[in-house]
Amino acid sequence: MSSTLTRRDLLSKTTLLLLIPIVPSAVAACSSDSTTPAVTNNNGSDSGAGTGDCKGAFSKSTVTNGHTHTVCVSEQDLIAPPDEGATYTTSTDAGHSHTVQLTSAQLTTIYGGGSVTVTSSAPAAHDFEIKKV
Repeated sequence: MSSTLTRRDLLSKTTLLLLIPIVPSAVAACSSDSTTPAVTNNNGSDSGAGTGDCKGAFSKSTVTNGHTHTVCVSEQDLIAPPDEGATYTTSTDAGHSHTVQLTSAQLTTIYGGGSVTVTSSAPAAHDFEIKKV
């Protein structure tokens, strides 16, 4: 018994197969877990970004090469800025992360209610406007 596949059947099944891999990746890209993993500062303390509960200063970067990153500056560093400043690791997206460096003066500005704009490490750096949450 031979069955024939019509052109319409072939196109509809092929189109469905092509769309299946796209849908899960699009949904995963919106997941908070994939864009905000735990982030630690140069002092080794958890900044709380992994839980989505940033109590310090949270920022989402500008779009570069079709993706963004997030960073959370720890409340501890805002209250008592280290003399040498602090370096933070961003979330991982597009298979990589960046570092963001803030000086002691910038941390003081953020804690006082101001905002600072900084550029992350290369390559394909992102800009962050960081202000207290």
